[in-house]
Amino acid sequence: MKKTIIIDDRTERMRLHLSSDSISKLENLASKGFLKMSDGQSLTKNTLSVLDDFDLIAVHRSFLTKHTLFIDFIEYIKKSEKRLIVFSGGITQNSVLLDGRHLNINSYDFYNEKLVSFVSDFGNESITAANPLLYFLYGECWRLTLLLQYRYLLWEYDDLEEIVINGSKNDIEKEDYLRTTLWADKKYRTLEEVSKEIELEKLKIQNL
Repeated sequence: MKKTIIIDDRTERMRLHLSSDSISKLENLASKGFLKMSDGQSLTKNTLSVLDDFDLIAVHRSFLTKHTLFIDFIEYIKKSEKRLIVFSGGITQNSVLLDGRHLNINSYDFYNEKLVSFVSDFGNESITAANPLLYFLYGECWRLTLLLQYRYLLWEYDDLEEIVINGSKNDIEKEDYLRTTLWADKKYRTLEEVSKEIELEKLKIQNL
C-alpha cells in the first residue's frame, strides 16, 4: 500500500471544490489507511520526519509560504525520493519538476473529482503509467499530451540547435523537460520521429 497525505491549512478549501460524495469517498480512503488529511499545524522544518510514512505529499502553497517551508519540502523530497504536489489557486500553469517527482498544479485541477480514484489507484499501486503525477495531470493520455506539445515546439523550430540558439528561455526549458520526461535515453527526436510516435500512442489509447 502507498500512502498519500494532503496538507491544507484551510480545511474549507476542499469543500469549495469537491462534492460531498467525493469528500465522503476520500474520508473512506482515509479510514482504510490510504490517505491522511491534515492542516499541517504541527509541521516544522525539524519535524518533517513525520512524513516518512507517506509516498505522496500534497500541500497547499500558502502553507509552505506562511511557515517558510518551501525549500525544506523540496530538499526533503530530493533526499527521500517521494513525490510532491504543490497546489494553489495562484498557479496559472501546471508544471512537473524534479524528473517527474514534483507537480505544481492549480487548486481547481487538484481538488477535482478524479482525485478520489487517483488516491485509490496510487494506494493500490494499480497505476501502470511510468509517472503517476503525469497520470494524475493528464490521465491515460499523459504521454500523447507531452508528445503533441513536443511536436508543436518542433513546428516552431527546425531542430534542437535552433531551439537552444534562438528559442526563448521558456521554450528551451520546456524542450528539455519534455525530452527528458518522454524518453529514458533523453536523446533528441526529429519532427518525423515524434509524429510517428504520436500515431503509435493514439493506437495504444484506442486499444485501452
